[in-house]
Amino acid sequence: MRATWLMTAVLMGLTALAGCTGMSGPKSAGRTDEQKRQLVKPGLFGNNAPADRLRGRFDFWNEEVIRQDVAVGTVFLGDSITELWELSAYFAPADGIILNRGIGGDISTDMVRRFDADVIQLRPRNAVILAGTNDVARMLASKSEEEIVSTVTEAIETMMDAARKAGINVLVCSILPTNDDTKNHEGKARVLPRINGKLKAACVARACVYVDCWSRLIDSTGVLDGNLARDGLHPHYAGYEIMARCLIEAAGARGLRL
Repeated sequence: MRATWLMTAVLMGLTALAGCTGMSGPKSAGRTDEQKRQLVKPGLFGNNAPADRLRGRFDFWNEEVIRQDVAVGTVFLGDSITELWELSAYFAPADGIILNRGIGGDISTDMVRRFDADVIQLRPRNAVILAGTNDVARMLASKSEEEIVSTVTEAIETMMDAARKAGINVLVCSILPTNDDTKNHEGKARVLPRINGKLKAACVARACVYVDCWSRLIDSTGVLDGNLARDGLHPHYAGYEIMARCLIEAAGARGLRL
């Protein structure tokens, strides 16, 4: 009797397993076996680069996506504002998974260095880029405003061009506003609108989507609304809700789905 019960249990388990393997998994990206073996790993940048903090983790995750040949809908690339964004709470994937490749403290020039690994090789339909805040904070004391604007704009344009060449739709978010609760707010307040203006023009020239989060996050005085952020820089749930709406609306206006 016991043997019969065990055999029945085993058969039921095997049946369940077979059913699971027959379930539809993530959509395939259509890579060949050879393409699944071709992995891009940028290595460590050194000099205490913030990007190095998550390099090993991203290499593992990127390999899993590629080896499993998972179709990616959208990759979000950025700094801490992106890393802290729980994307699954705000976006429902339309066609392919949504991946977060934000790294706290990262700068746009280092994002360029990891762009092939963390965006291009994943073959997303869309790439959302939110970058520049940390560049400005680092350079305010040593660079002219012209140099800062040029450095950040050129880095983001480089990523835009690489993505477009790969057939990826690009959505560039405005750098977000700050307020007096964050360091160097006054200096940033002078430079950030200039960079955003350049990014908007670059998007028009490249048929990319400019996502104006700035105007939706400021208060009546033109600074980051304190009700939408924790520390004068990083949005909390309410700020992210507005940003998500901005993205969905901007994408939808161009016939794109995240």
